[in-house]
Order: sequence, then C-alpha cells, then structure tokens
Amino acid sequence: MKFNRIIIIFAILTSCTGHNRTRVLLDTADSLIDRRPDSALAMLDRHESVADSMPTGMQMRYELLRAKAMNRTFVPFTTDTVMKDVTTWYDRHGSTHERMMAYYLLGCVYRDMGDAPTALVQYNKAVELADTTADDCDWHTLCRIHGQRAELFGRMRAPEYEIKANRLSMLAALRDRDTLTALKAYEQQVNAYYSAHNEDSVISITQNVVGEYLRCNRKDLVARALPTLIYVYLNRQQFYKAKKCMDYFENYSGLMDIGGNIQEGHELYYDAKAKYYYGVGKFDSAFVYLEKLQMGAKDIMCKEAVYKGLMLFYAKQNQPDSVIKYSKLYCLMNDSAAIVSSAEEINRTQALYDYNHVQQEMMEKNREADNYKLILVCSVFGIIFALFIFYRLYSIKKRNHDRMLAEENSRYYGLLTEYENTSGELMKVVYNFEQYRKDKEDELKRIRESIDSYRKTTEHIDNSYVEQDVGNNEMVKRLHKMAVGNVCITAKELADIVSFVKNTFPEFYDKINNTETKLSEREKFICIMIRLYLIPSEISVLLDISIQNLTNTRSKINKKLFKTGGTKSLDHNLRRLS
Repeated sequence: MKFNRIIIIFAILTSCTGHNRTRVLLDTADSLIDRRPDSALAMLDRHESVADSMPTGMQMRYELLRAKAMNRTFVPFTTDTVMKDVTTWYDRHGSTHERMMAYYLLGCVYRDMGDAPTALVQYNKAVELADTTADDCDWHTLCRIHGQRAELFGRMRAPEYEIKANRLSMLAALRDRDTLTALKAYEQQVNAYYSAHNEDSVISITQNVVGEYLRCNRKDLVARALPTLIYVYLNRQQFYKAKKCMDYFENYSGLMDIGGNIQEGHELYYDAKAKYYYGVGKFDSAFVYLEKLQMGAKDIMCKEAVYKGLMLFYAKQNQPDSVIKYSKLYCLMNDSAAIVSSAEEINRTQALYDYNHVQQEMMEKNREADNYKLILVCSVFGIIFALFIFYRLYSIKKRNHDRMLAEENSRYYGLLTEYENTSGELMKVVYNFEQYRKDKEDELKRIRESIDSYRKTTEHIDNSYVEQDVGNNEMVKRLHKMAVGNVCITAKELADIVSFVKNTFPEFYDKINNTETKLSEREKFICIMIRLYLIPSEISVLLDISIQNLTNTRSKINKKLFKTGGTKSLDHNLRRLS
C-alpha cells in the first residue's frame, strides 16, 4: 500500500512541468511531514539542486518545509543563515501560521547551536503570533513551542518558568484534542518540581499520570514516567519503593537491552542505580554503575552526576586524593560558566519578556478603559442631544397644536360675533322688508349650522331671552376671547362663571352638583362651560387639558349623568337639564 502511494506521488511529479511540478512537490512534502518526516526530508533533499532556481515564494516554502522535516527527524541545525532569511521573508509575506512556524524553527536552530537565550526569544515571538481566540489556531505547533520553552528552562535550571511552560503546553495539547501529549506535558512538570525541591508534587503528579497511562494500557509510558519518582524515594531512603519502581522501569520501558544497558541518551538512569546500591550498602555495584555513567556521560548533567557520585564513593573509601579530584570536577560542572551565563541570560530574557507582556496587557486594558470612557461620553452626549431634539420636536408640535386651537377658537368666536350682529340687525328689520328679512334669516341659518358643527350637536339653538343673555354675557364673551388668545382661565374667573351659572340656571347647577352624580370639580367645570356653549377646543385651552383627555372626561360625564356612552349626546343632554 505504501509502495503504491509512493509510485503515485512520483507519477504526479514526473507528469508535471515547471512551477506546477515544484508546487506539487512542496504540497506532497508538506502532507508527509507529520506522518513520515524522513520521507519528506529525503524528497526535499533530492531537489535541493533546483531550489535556487525556484521563485522566491516557492524557495522560501521549500526551505521552511525542509527545516520542519529536519526538526521532526532530529537532524541538528548547524547554521542560522537560511532560517533567518526565511523568517524575514515570511514576516513580511506569510500568514500568521507561517510566521509562527518560521519563528519556531528559527528558535530550534538556535537551540541546536547551543544559544538558549536567543532560542527563547524566537520561541516567545512565535507564541505571540498565536491567536488563541481564533477558530483556526494552530494548537499543535503552539504545544510544541511551549514544550521547547520548557526544555530550555529545564536545562538552564529555571523550574518556575519550566512549570509554567509545561502547563501551557498541556493546555494547548488539550485544545488540540491530543490527550496523550497533554499527559506527557503534565508529566514533564515533575522534573521542575524536583529541581524546586517540591517532592510532594513529584509524587502526586507521577501517581496521576501513571493512573492515566494504566487506563490506556501503556505500561511503557508508565515505566518512563518513574525515574524522577525513583530519585524522590532514594532521597527519602525508601529503598524498597525505589527498587520496585526500578524493576518496573527496566521491565517495561523498552529502553534496556538484555545486558542491562540503557539506550543512548538515557544514561542518567545509571546515576539512580548507583544511588540505590550506595544507599543499601552495595558499594561495588554502585561503582559499576558510576563507571557506566562516566563512559556514557556526554552532557553536563551526566558529568555532574558522575563526579558527585564518585566523590561520595571515594569519600566512603577514605581516598582523599580521589575525593579532591572529583570534588573539583563536580564544582567545575556545577558552576560551569556556560551554564551560569546561559541561565542568567535566559532568566533575564524571560523576565524581560514577562515584564513586556504585562506592560502590553496593561496598555491594552488602559486602551480598553479609554475606549469605554469615550463610549460613555459619546453615549451621554448622544442622550443629551436626543433629549434636546425630542424637546425641540415636542415644543414645535405643541406650538403648532396651540396655534391650531387658537385659529379654530378664533373662527368660532368670529361666527358667534357675526351671529350676534346679524341677530341685532334682524331685530331692527321691519316686517314689510320681507326680502331683507329672508336674506338675514338665511344668513342666520347658515351661521347657526356652522356653530352647530362646532358644538357637535344637532339640537336647535334656543332663541329664548335667557339663552340670548348667555351668548351676550360679557364673561362668556371674555372666555371666547381668552380661548382665541390661548389663555387659561383664572381661579377667580372660574368662580365668577360658576356663580353666574348657579344664578342663571339653578336647576342645572343643582343637578350637576348633586352628590349622587359623583362628578369631580373638573367635571363640573366642564359641564358649566358646555352649558355656556363653549366648544371642546375652547375648553381644552381654558382648562389647560389635552383634547384626548377632555374627550375621555366628557364620556365619563355622559355616563355618570345620563347612563349613556360616548360624547355625541352630552351637549344636548346637559342643556336639557334646565
């Protein structure tokens, strides 16, 4: 199956020409890197000779993919020249994911070159490019970046930063739905806690991950999670527990051969074996494992462990010359200028990064606060402006309404005046002036109909002397003029009108003032004004109430006095009361 797939890939490559062939090559290599990085690297290396002839964009992608494949196959980087150019190009032309990958790989270059502080700077830049709020966040790469940061902090003996980086790696793995990688990141915290002399956390975390690995039936992962716990048991002189863990490690880790030798890169386990045998009094066995460790010691940590072990061994054997020799070597490793310098630099670099990150967050929060203040100020001014507009519109509407009422009242008052004048002229007409009388009667009829339309009643205007006196009364005329002028009636004027009605229409006044009717004072005033032939628009102005409110009140009066709904018959019914 795999062989057929490779044949298909090569068939595609050989069937393409020019840039299309190069594009297919890069896409194929990209698809293989995560599953078969060695095949991807071999494919890219075969076309290294034509890389320089590619367009710039393709050439940069080629170098990025090749560096990614090298990193996945553990091929060490020896120079930063190419990746610096790649990172610079992607920083200008690449997407967020491509820029993050470029900075991550540049950090891996400096990691392999032994420049831990510069590697950390590149890793931090890569982390900053990850948008953790986006749906397409590259959690897989972000998990690996935090893992590399944790490894750097571990080498430079910065446990606080190492713990934080491993936690971030674990969270990124969980977001990537990679439970196994998340467990590994969680497990890696034990080394930092051990360096920080927090052995209780080492025990707790190890027990947790061992339980999870057992649920997955991964005895090999259980075994490989035990070395740090073994050191804790050795420090506490719990040799039985330490031996039990060592036996499990050697049986299930898959790192030991038949002769009891461990795979390259894990030689530090010999130090644990030597400590165990030293603790149980088997010094010869301890020395054997120290020699194994010395033979395989390639990094500073292994050398430091072997020198310390030999120093203690020869002290127990009472050989001062050897003790002095290995004491000096141990101190030299422990106080290595490279380690001390790098550790100080990496702590300073991370502290500066954390400080800048905090400052940036503070600036963001300050900007947010300023934005909220601006929004609040704009909202307040917006509300004030809206209230001002509403007030202006309301004022204009009220002014127009008042003008319309004044105009209507003015027309009505003019009709009343015209009616009075015409009535007076008619009184003077002699009966033998038939034509003149007929004209005036027609004119009176027309005016009466107009007045009736204002009064909204169809009853015939009583021409009795009493009713004529009402129309000619100076107080009533004044009320008509006040309505035309949009002037409210005063309390004194209202009292005078009530007194006038009480004397002129005593039966009417007694009926509306009867307690059984339950009319309010305002309702009584409205009844009196209706009785004096004031129309609703005039009453609205004089009593300073809205037309709608007046209409509702008229309907209530009609129901209370006459058990009748609506307002059409109210004027006629009130004038029939006396």
